[in-house]
Amino acid sequence: FSVERTELDVAEPQEFPNDMIFEQDPLQIVNSILPLYLNGQVLRTLQESVASELAARMQSMQSASDNAGELADKLSLEYNRARQAA
Repeated sequence: FSVERTELDVAEPQEFPNDMIFEQDPLQIVNSILPLYLNGQVLRTLQESVASELAARMQSMQSASDNAGELADKLSLEYNRARQAA
């Protein structure tokens, strides 16, 4: 399948009202917050990945346990039938 790529024009920066006071330059604020935000997003993604893997393993082990129980029941039934037939 193909992905279409659309080029967008760069947004013009907006002017802040004169009564708004920043302790630092807005660019410094963005430059200090952006890495923290990206680190948080990467950490969240990794945590979701680990949680998903653990959930899949738990489901797999539950299915294996259920199948083993069914197999034991069937085997017990076969042994009982063989014993009664003898």
